[in-house]
Amino acid sequence: MSDATHVLRHQSEAAKRLLANLKDSGDADDQEIVETAIEGETSLLEAITVAIDANDEDEILIVGIKAKEETLSDRRKAAEQRIERRRAAIEQAMLVTEQDKFILPTATIFLSKRKPNLVIENEAEIPAVFWTIPKVEPKLDKKALKEALEADEEIPGAHLDNGSISLSIRRK
Repeated sequence: MSDATHVLRHQSEAAKRLLANLKDSGDADDQEIVETAIEGETSLLEAITVAIDANDEDEILIVGIKAKEETLSDRRKAAEQRIERRRAAIEQAMLVTEQDKFILPTATIFLSKRKPNLVIENEAEIPAVFWTIPKVEPKLDKKALKEALEADEEIPGAHLDNGSISLSIRRK
């Protein structure tokens, strides 16, 4: 708890006790007397002012931090893009030289072929056997469709792509 919060709570309690005393004496009905008593007998208004000033400082800090976060986010994205470009260049170099694996002092890198992915060309042409009927609307069973295509079935509206190459880097 910040010092401003602690002082504010302490002064609030003092003002609460003062208000209770004014109620006991019958003077709590006059708002002007209550306000004057709180202002004169406690430091509540000063504590509120200090708390508001502390909030202003924290809001300025938040604005500065957000600006720094945006700058750092842009730098992070740029670094991620550089990594992806270098990975693509490594992959291309391995493909061009027809190498599947390199063992380096700090890492082992290798290319692996991924399984072909399902490509939906036209859902309307896909036979009904590959559709499930849940409560809301029919849904394409992509798993069953992919399995059928992998079994070399000819299915209109869908096919498998050629798969892709994946670069893996294992650090030592």
